[in-house]
Amino acid sequence: MLRALRVGVLALLFLAFLDPRWPMPGRVVYLLDFSPSARESVFALADRLPRDGLYVAFAERAVKLPSPTARRLDLGEATNLKAALQEAEALKPARVVLVSDGLFDPIPAPFPLDALYVPPKPHVDVRLVPPPYPLQGETVGVGVVLEAPLPVEARLRVEGPGGMWERGLRVEGLKSLVYTFPLTGEAEVRAAVEGSWGRSEARVSLRPADRGRALVLGDAALARYLEAQGFQVEEGPFRLPLEADLVAVGLGVLDLPEGAPEALRDYLRRGGGLLFTATPRGLFFGGWDRALPEDLPLKPLGRKGAALVLVLDVSGSMEGEKLAMAVAGALELVRSAAAEDYLGVVLFSSSHRVLFPPRPMTEQGKKEAESLLLSVRAGGGTVLGPAFREAVRLLRGVPLERRGVLVLSDGLISDPQGPILELAEASGLEVSAMALGPDADRAFLEELSRRGGGRYYQAATARELPRLFLREGQEVFQGERLEGRFPLQAKPHPLTEGLAPPPLAVLLPARAEPWAQVILESEGRAVLALGERGEGRVAALATDLSRSWRGWEGAAPFLGGLARYLMGSGKALGLYAYPEGNGVRAVVLGRLEAPLFLSGGKEVPLVPTGPARHEVWVGEAGVLLDGKRRIPLAPPLPGEWAPREGKEVLRAMAEASGGKLLTLEDLGRPVAAPLPLRPYLLALALALFLLERFGEARRGFPR
Repeated sequence: MLRALRVGVLALLFLAFLDPRWPMPGRVVYLLDFSPSARESVFALADRLPRDGLYVAFAERAVKLPSPTARRLDLGEATNLKAALQEAEALKPARVVLVSDGLFDPIPAPFPLDALYVPPKPHVDVRLVPPPYPLQGETVGVGVVLEAPLPVEARLRVEGPGGMWERGLRVEGLKSLVYTFPLTGEAEVRAAVEGSWGRSEARVSLRPADRGRALVLGDAALARYLEAQGFQVEEGPFRLPLEADLVAVGLGVLDLPEGAPEALRDYLRRGGGLLFTATPRGLFFGGWDRALPEDLPLKPLGRKGAALVLVLDVSGSMEGEKLAMAVAGALELVRSAAAEDYLGVVLFSSSHRVLFPPRPMTEQGKKEAESLLLSVRAGGGTVLGPAFREAVRLLRGVPLERRGVLVLSDGLISDPQGPILELAEASGLEVSAMALGPDADRAFLEELSRRGGGRYYQAATARELPRLFLREGQEVFQGERLEGRFPLQAKPHPLTEGLAPPPLAVLLPARAEPWAQVILESEGRAVLALGERGEGRVAALATDLSRSWRGWEGAAPFLGGLARYLMGSGKALGLYAYPEGNGVRAVVLGRLEAPLFLSGGKEVPLVPTGPARHEVWVGEAGVLLDGKRRIPLAPPLPGEWAPREGKEVLRAMAEASGGKLLTLEDLGRPVAAPLPLRPYLLALALALFLLERFGEARRGFPR
């Protein structure tokens, strides 16, 4: 008997090693897709599903169902397959069958998964995708995204600040449209799409993320237009540093503090936006074509030119700072002259000397004049008559209508004054005079300018001379303004698409520099030209906005668009997201320092892909970081109705897990759930072993 027990124990252990299993009917869990795209097809199939299974319904949430015909419409409007798989795994199934349309991203199943495909509902879903970083006054585009898993005819209506548009269309897969309008405050856009399948709606609210800052100097009309477009407008004063996104200049060089031209040039080169307008004190009248000749896109057209001879006191009293500042002022005259202008210099002390006769201020002429002026030295008395007569003689040979003399002195004139005053009155020239310091013969110089029909200047210190010289040059070398009715023609440019501006009332005849692009012209004359200098953009408008475009409703939107274009190189104005694969490609247009995209606790650097352009691929919402700036980015990821090859998605998931794609006929087949016998065999072997030990103990056998 005990021997038989030992044999039985060994036999049971051997069988347990082989791990035999007993066939038994298995538990089947059916995952029913109750998301909006699949629920109707699943409901229609419910009566044909086996009654002996376990049922889990899922959309955004997953719940157990008492039967396949039970319906739940409260599980959300999206698809969360992960929650469904977790609910099924908790039920310890022998088999899992996923009944779905496959309109989701596939994920790996933790067990063998079979799948049954049902067609999605014919439907068009509409979503509105706002711009990630809309600016106040910017013309923004709201993306209208239509998704249809099956081809379907639909009618779309969109309403918002840009008006209402309605259209019929066929949606097959993914279709995107753009609804545009100027964003001047908080706004709402609504969309509805209808068809035989029903109706879908969406709405989105927009709020400006930032407002452009404009510093407007001397052009009140432009300031009002920009304010109407939502800009933060400050009308002066000019102060450093220039922190605005755009500086609009309607004043002259001499109306601004000393050093303003250099500051504006640096601001432009570092990425700022500059706009010059032709107010009565701006553009050519303000001398900007002379102060910033390399950075102004327009130059005067058909300027006749003028001639000026500077009669400069170089007596002993001028030695030192006075002469240095007088030479600096003369150099300003040289630099402010155009190629068609003539400039000459006659020096006087005890005698006179022609430093150089009137000559055209070409580039070569300017270089020679500057070199000669820097060689001037002081010494001697103050005899003006011969030098003044020589200046008048030199100008008689200059072939220009406008001719003038500018006399500068810091002391008393020692020769007779009567003949000089008589010559000034009879010469037919514009004679101006400049008194330097308290010892100058002010009475004589003032009378000289009055008799000569020119202007009188008084400089208390030598440091005032350069700006006074520049003012005189501005008076003499002035441009021409036309008044009338000047029709406009728009040239191809994004700013002029669909633009039909009315005629101008005032026009400064101008031509564009070779590096500039003309976008508005009038009968061959440039009206608006723009270009890039350094990292910034600059434009010049050859009309006075206080007189032109009054009453034209398109003026503010056009000028606002021009301002945004000019400031675009110095401000991150563009942030766009494009679907790509399972995520989106975000494109940022604008100057950024060290941009990062923060999402899910991870920092992803943006890759520079061009001038003022960075890109990054992201799979979920996050925040764009650039210095102190934080810009939320919500990418337009695929929605519930995103078109996919649902059947192939299910097939791939099933085969990857060891399952297969089923048909309806496959659902009723019994499922075996083999029962492992090893635990039972080991328990029986243990019982026999204990029984054997007990028998041996009763018979008194030794261990």
